[in-house]
Amino acid sequence: MPEDLVRAIYQYPYEGCTNEVDIFNYFADYKGERYLYINKDKSLKIIGIGIQSLIKRDTIDPDGVEKVYQSFVHNSEVFGDDKLQLKLFGGFYFDEDDSEDFSTFHKSHFIIPKIQIIIEESASWIIFTNAPIDKERVIDALMHLTGESVASRAHALKCEDIDLDLFRHNAAHAIAQMKSGAFNKVVLSRKRRIEMDAEIQVEALIDKARLNHEASYLVVMESGSKTFISKTPEQLVMVNGAYLYTNAIAGTMSKSVDDAKAKLLADEKNLIEHKIVVDSIKDDLIPYVCDITMKDHPQILENQFLYHLYTPIKAKLKTGSTLRVTHAMHPTPALGGYPKVQATEYIMQAGECRGLYGAPIGYVDADGNGEFIVAIRSMVIERNEAVLFAGCGIVEDSEVESEVYETEVKFKPMLQMLGVTHNE
Repeated sequence: MPEDLVRAIYQYPYEGCTNEVDIFNYFADYKGERYLYINKDKSLKIIGIGIQSLIKRDTIDPDGVEKVYQSFVHNSEVFGDDKLQLKLFGGFYFDEDDSEDFSTFHKSHFIIPKIQIIIEESASWIIFTNAPIDKERVIDALMHLTGESVASRAHALKCEDIDLDLFRHNAAHAIAQMKSGAFNKVVLSRKRRIEMDAEIQVEALIDKARLNHEASYLVVMESGSKTFISKTPEQLVMVNGAYLYTNAIAGTMSKSVDDAKAKLLADEKNLIEHKIVVDSIKDDLIPYVCDITMKDHPQILENQFLYHLYTPIKAKLKTGSTLRVTHAMHPTPALGGYPKVQATEYIMQAGECRGLYGAPIGYVDADGNGEFIVAIRSMVIERNEAVLFAGCGIVEDSEVESEVYETEVKFKPMLQMLGVTHNE
């Protein structure tokens, strides 16, 4: 869609259905043009229906996206509330490499939807950007929406690792490079393809994720025949007023390990990996912030299968925007490596072509506030196939088979969402 179609925005307080599965089901005719964002503490849901305007670039271009969005904000007439409630949602590729897995997505891919539903603890809104839609009919239908069963009918036919031997080779080569001083850390990833016996229903996946109450973000973004899904614990950055919030998450141990919490907090390899991430984030933030505050030692972040080392970071924003700071911070060493330039070059040479895996995805509002997450623990689905992604941090004393095992554990959230057991 052209970028200049939006001229009028209609906003109404929302008191309708809050179940994202039922809402997706109701708008099934918009399949391929829907999205969902749920923050970590479940205090915010953003649901987008239809594409009124797609802000797209064939490069990673935060300034270009911001310019178009600000033009839209200043030139649109808002009805129903003086404050513009609409949030711009989307994401950037991990890097400039093309990716066949994400061929329907653009490297800068942001959506102004025809309908947006924002569900918050303080106030909820339904917003229309397309005048011809029968607003009263939609609002009334959502007020009286009743849920339907969305149990998945698909079962796994085939599971196969994609280029596992290449992952082993890249990991061994990276370790050798680090021993010669080329860089300190690199994050490598691998993929697994799952073929099901029926089309994978997005609504069933959302329902499965909804019933799991771990502290993770949930992102679903459709683009034509492909749907990207991430259930990630990792925030990249949040801007709220004058303050910026981020965190370092690096260093991982399976919960199946005896006394895993204590071992992780004392594990030298993981502590070194974590410190690299903390130091790099501070360096990336210095041009944009002042008064950085954080604890001296990491704490534990827990999700369903893993423990992570975790350090929250807060700073006062002095310049820049949410989109610009997001671009400056990505990828952190937790997703790319350190030093950033050398590690990112190594990933591109390794031919991973990550697309939206490990990429920044999130939202920004008209006041410049917003939040972007890092889309790890993710998959892209098309018809009856899913491609799953998992990565791990490689440092000089890493052992290749230990990293293979770590990625096995990191596949589990997406396998569980698909209803696939580990040994299928």
